[in-house]
Amino acid sequence: MAELAQVIVDVPTMQTDQPYTYAIPKRLESQIQVGMRVIVPFGRGKREVQGFVVGIDQPTEYDGTLKSIIGLMDLVPVVNTELLQLSRWMADQTYAFWISCLYTMLPNALKAKSHRVVRIVDEVDEQTALDLFQGADELDFERYQNDPQIVSQLLKLKRQGKVSFEYQVEDRARVKKEIAIQPLMSFEQYEDERVGVRANAHAQQRLLSYLQQIDGQKVKLKQAEQQSGLKAGTFNVGEKRGWLKKIAVETYRTPAGMIPDDQHLDSPLKLNPDQQAAVAKIDQAIDQAQNQTFLLQGVTGSGKTEVYLQAMAEALRQGKTALMLVPEISLTPQMVNRVRRRFGQRVAVLHSSLSDGERYDEWRRIERGEAQVVVGARSAVFAPLENLGLIIMDEEHETSYKQDETPRYHARDVAAWRAEYHHAPLVLGSATPSLESRARALAGVYQLLRMPMRVNQRPLPPVEVVDMRPEMQRNGETNFSDRLLNLLNERLQKGEQSILMLNRRGFSSFIMCRDCGFVLKCPNCDISLTLHMDSR
Repeated sequence: MAELAQVIVDVPTMQTDQPYTYAIPKRLESQIQVGMRVIVPFGRGKREVQGFVVGIDQPTEYDGTLKSIIGLMDLVPVVNTELLQLSRWMADQTYAFWISCLYTMLPNALKAKSHRVVRIVDEVDEQTALDLFQGADELDFERYQNDPQIVSQLLKLKRQGKVSFEYQVEDRARVKKEIAIQPLMSFEQYEDERVGVRANAHAQQRLLSYLQQIDGQKVKLKQAEQQSGLKAGTFNVGEKRGWLKKIAVETYRTPAGMIPDDQHLDSPLKLNPDQQAAVAKIDQAIDQAQNQTFLLQGVTGSGKTEVYLQAMAEALRQGKTALMLVPEISLTPQMVNRVRRRFGQRVAVLHSSLSDGERYDEWRRIERGEAQVVVGARSAVFAPLENLGLIIMDEEHETSYKQDETPRYHARDVAAWRAEYHHAPLVLGSATPSLESRARALAGVYQLLRMPMRVNQRPLPPVEVVDMRPEMQRNGETNFSDRLLNLLNERLQKGEQSILMLNRRGFSSFIMCRDCGFVLKCPNCDISLTLHMDSR
């Protein structure tokens, strides 16, 4: 009997939230691995869906007929052993479907979609083949499903058994390719070729010298043009004369503004005593592979980022990798570029403003081990890093670390699971920790590291709380105190700027009937509805 594969199918329902057993065809037995995406038949008819292989079993004595896997979508697993276990844990913890958890871990480009095609299975008359199928064997049903005349014709052919309706899986992952050149001759052969080139054909002479210089290496055409100062036409001539060949090579889409010069990386800064104490504790946990959670509570401007960077450098020094999470709202280019300026091309970035292609390429760099440091927002917690030595969550109190769609996970819980799996420290940093983290630190579950002073002993800005009750008695209904208005006027007279922060969203936080006092509330909970003027 053939080997068997346990497959989670891309049908997210309660009834299908379990592995299904499929036979592995002989042609795939040596190729299929746990964590790969496969195409399998599912349900009645010829429907094809995507699935993930979550286990491989030895043949068993089974009397029935098992369906076989149709094909592979990957040459290597897209979900490693750790992330497969994590997805199962997430499904149990968040009451989500296993397939939804697996998809959450992958970039959008790897999420396949299925579409319906109509395929000719028996001979149809020539005119119908031309009119409907335009001479092809199949057509995309989704393009014509709103045309009742064509649908009627297709249904008639279906009843006659001449066509079949099928679901096909389309892989959205697209690798970017660039044209490169590769020399085809040895140094001596190019010297022989030089004899046959006219002395005044300077561009061809320079091309021969350049091909000798790169010595059989593949070089991207754009890069070759820059290095040699030659134009594309000269390389075309070289191709025609058999000096070189052009090939398509895989390349990465690099996020805009994310290309630091590795020759000019920033040096570590000198630490103050509070920073040194924090770095020493974290480095010790990295060195001893301790799964210790630290709460780094430091006031704004106390130098938490430098602590992160030096701890990450220690993890890299030991041949490990590092993951740094920042909340989406504060994922500024300054933070990402600061990490890039310290570690250069070893850094990959994952966040929502990347295009699908850029995110897919960054994910591939991580998966291939080409990037050892990952900086990103909530979903970066699933980055396929191997041998994690350190996980950092900056501004750990931020609500944007909570996913509000299925699966509803908290990045801190996932980070803690991965830290335990890799026996790595987890650092939670904040000037204003969440209540649960603060409580755990005081109870000794987390180790509290304090940084109460700002760098260079700079004082914190003064904070003044104004009681609005006497203001309203003096000035009636108002949102601005005399103190605030006077200070704003002073700034304006000096040509300075001011920022007023309003800590609420929407035009009105509730709507109340003036006659009966009725407040419109959410039908599912007891919170008053907020009015947004843009959508009313």
